[in-house]
Amino acid sequence: MMQHERLHVKHRGHEAMHAEMVLILIATLVVAQIVLVQWKQRHCRSYNYYNMGGMPSRNLSDDVCAVCGQKIFVDVDEEGVIEDTYQLSCNHIFHEFCIRGWCIVGKKQTCPYCNEKVDLKRMMNNPWERTHVLYGQLLDWLRYLVAWQPIIIGIVHGINFSLGLE
Repeated sequence: MMQHERLHVKHRGHEAMHAEMVLILIATLVVAQIVLVQWKQRHCRSYNYYNMGGMPSRNLSDDVCAVCGQKIFVDVDEEGVIEDTYQLSCNHIFHEFCIRGWCIVGKKQTCPYCNEKVDLKRMMNNPWERTHVLYGQLLDWLRYLVAWQPIIIGIVHGINFSLGLE
């Protein structure tokens, strides 16, 4: 019983220290997220896996979707899937799901042919479709968190150590 009381006396005040450590972790996560978003905006080329000329080694005809490589319009006597199409402001035509995937999932908001900016607001007329963009941004945040977690935890441990919080 005495040993248990000595343990409590020894660790008195640790609750405040743990709360301070959690606040440091949250602040570091917020700052890291802001830094990553700013880096992505200023150095977007480090996030793009294609060159500035669009799709470099492919020369596709106008009736082929640049995203999936399949024919856009299927003739009556041809075998294929009939899909809805979407025409961008640059007049290039794609399968609707292909260009949405290119823009939302692939995070490339430019035309695969000419790199003209794609207007996502015009593409998503229905307000229920905008949740896909929100979920994409949430997944990005989670990916950044997982990818940068060892560095963030190291920074938090360094701050805690330098403040004498063990």
